Amino acid sequence: MGRLILCAADVAKEPYTMPVSGVKVYSIEELCYYLYQNIYEITPDYFDEKLVLWLNHQLGMKVIAEKLETLLEIDGSLKDIVISILCSCDYYSEDEIKALLGVLTEIEHLPYHGKQKQKADMYLRYGRYVLAKKEYDKLLGSGYSVNLTPTEYGNILHNRAMASFFLGMYEEALIDMKDAYARNNDSRTLQQYLYALLLCGRKDEFQKEVLNYQIGSNVAEGILELYGNAKERAMESNGYQEISKLRKYATNEEIAEYAAKHIEMWKRLYREGTY
Repeated sequence: MGRLILCAADVAKEPYTMPVSGVKVYSIEELCYYLYQNIYEITPDYFDEKLVLWLNHQLGMKVIAEKLETLLEIDGSLKDIVISILCSCDYYSEDEIKALLGVLTEIEHLPYHGKQKQKADMYLRYGRYVLAKKEYDKLLGSGYSVNLTPTEYGNILHNRAMASFFLGMYEEALIDMKDAYARNNDSRTLQQYLYALLLCGRKDEFQKEVLNYQIGSNVAEGILELYGNAKERAMESNGYQEISKLRKYATNEEIAEYAAKHIEMWKRLYREGTY
């Protein structure tokens, strides 16, 4: 969990796996710590019957398990659920819980597009690119998008482009990234667009865009240098070395077996929404 946590209550034999991030917690203190430290990414989707059963059977915390079950049945607010769990042990002080209550109130009053972006950004952060892209598509395709400022719209396009790129949808990613910069005028978006061009092997287009956006030679050279360094590190990685050896020495049957294994893995990850 990144910090020494003193557990006063029972420690579970089987951990509870947090949705999306996959982090495993073994005690009520660890669960509280995770919720507190990651409050901006917590959504109602984090709480379901699995957590109720874990609290009841693994930790023997029947009271909070029953309370959580009731809150889920009546569609209780995120604020009520989180505070109920935090108050089930003494890991955080009253003042700390009050401070978090203020944050939860702030989150509760976010506009619709703010909550949807928060959810999509969470999926993107944890590499669940299929789910992230679906949420960004839904957000930009809804009537609420007319309420977005150019900067907000551009930032969402930027993040959707990142999800698309990781899904191998390079053309769509490039279009979104260029459109994003036209709206948010953020130099980071422009740099990501230029990196994407290089990753797609479009060096001539990269040079044209450097001139088009009047990018200084020092900045352009810096981007090329960083890209070159990243490419070298990628070529030195175990995965790249494994594929290189396979292409050089393996038989057609071995290559087919290797490909089939990885295709099955990608299918599984796709079904789970983690790829």
